[in-house]
Amino acid sequence: MEIAIKAENILKSNGLRKTQIRLEMLQIFMGSKHALSVNDLEKDLKSSHDRVTIYRALNSFEENGILHQTPDPNGNMRYAICSESCPEHVHQDKHAHFICEECNQTYCLEDVKIPNVELENGYQLNSISYTMNGICKECQPA
Repeated sequence: MEIAIKAENILKSNGLRKTQIRLEMLQIFMGSKHALSVNDLEKDLKSSHDRVTIYRALNSFEENGILHQTPDPNGNMRYAICSESCPEHVHQDKHAHFICEECNQTYCLEDVKIPNVELENGYQLNSISYTMNGICKECQPA
């Protein structure tokens, strides 16, 4: 399926209005192999948009289970596309994130699952962050 049609279907299935920036941003995320920062998005967007508009779109995507956040090496947030099983408001992306120490990209490792954690009584688990650092396969010497 063409990426533009898939982006439209994601918006429609989540009850979001089809706007130029939402379509463009979704296409950028679907074409990326790694998580993206707001700066990355600004560079990749074909049309000019202010940061407020970009953050609003990111927030609506996150609230609807389309994107999830992950920290980058500097403690800033990057965003990555969620799996299709991620419901609204509760992200089910129980996978590891890998930060490359060479290129500083953040990758979602879908096949690396976060271990099941059981807390003692009285604690409520809201989220888990499982991040690994190293050298990605793109940056390793041949």
